[in-house]
Amino acid sequence: MATERELTAKLQSFFPQHRDVVVGIGDDAAVVKQRHERTVLCCDPVVAGVHFEADAAPGLIGRKVVNRNLSDLAAMGALPDWLLVSLVVPTGTDTSKLMAVLRGIRSAAAAADCTVVGGDLATSDGPLVATVSAYGHCPGRVLQRSGAKNGDTLHVTGSLGGSILGHHLRFQPALAEGVWLARQDAVRAAMDVTDGLLLDLATLLRASSNQKQLGAELFAERIPIRPAARKLPGEPLQHALTDGEDHVLLWTQRDGQQLATGGPLTKRSRTAIGRVIAEPGLWLVQDGERHRLPAAGFQHSL
Repeated sequence: MATERELTAKLQSFFPQHRDVVVGIGDDAAVVKQRHERTVLCCDPVVAGVHFEADAAPGLIGRKVVNRNLSDLAAMGALPDWLLVSLVVPTGTDTSKLMAVLRGIRSAAAAADCTVVGGDLATSDGPLVATVSAYGHCPGRVLQRSGAKNGDTLHVTGSLGGSILGHHLRFQPALAEGVWLARQDAVRAAMDVTDGLLLDLATLLRASSNQKQLGAELFAERIPIRPAARKLPGEPLQHALTDGEDHVLLWTQRDGQQLATGGPLTKRSRTAIGRVIAEPGLWLVQDGERHRLPAAGFQHSL
């Protein structure tokens, strides 16, 4: 593999330049012109053996670490501007594999119209770890998890479950949907579905609860199930509720208040999959019966 300094010199021309970058790749830190009043920041890694398998295509690994962060920006109603990239690669990694990861990062950044302005590279005896810090801005208001109210309807921007069969590497961040939802007065709260619908919904409800804990009912027949979820062992609905890495947006909407016509949402996304209720807990309404659900999903063990 090339030395760190050799690679850094190559990356100065590898990643596109931007007129608002005062100091880019190659110095101790990047300097950019601040173009917006409010900056939205997030940082997420992907780790070999946790977020992708060792045989995953390097380009898809690069795309995932960028899009994982952009999905967080989307949930805030934000658009990306700048990216910082940190790579910790196993000692002896072939340069061609490393460059394939970087090409994936460059491709995802270009697709989202944002710019890589710096980062760092290190080697270790551990797994490949790629981390992106994303900096963006909100064209309108800021969406948060904490705005849900009793009676709100629940919606998602896409299908759920079975992500392990490829969606976890190939998803696209719902940036256009997030910005559009932030402009809708009917939308109260939103978040990125990363760890499974049930676990993330419980997180949203907890953030929105003040003196009284909110709960939610989900309508089984309205949960959009990804076709891949039907190829896995077990119940497809259970996969849709708990698998995680869907990277769709979950939002709550004032009951009886419609969204504007047009925009990037599908007709299915406009159909409520459930509602926020004053009774604590998560409940599934299916075949005329109501069942209590655990807030199950993916959680890292610390």
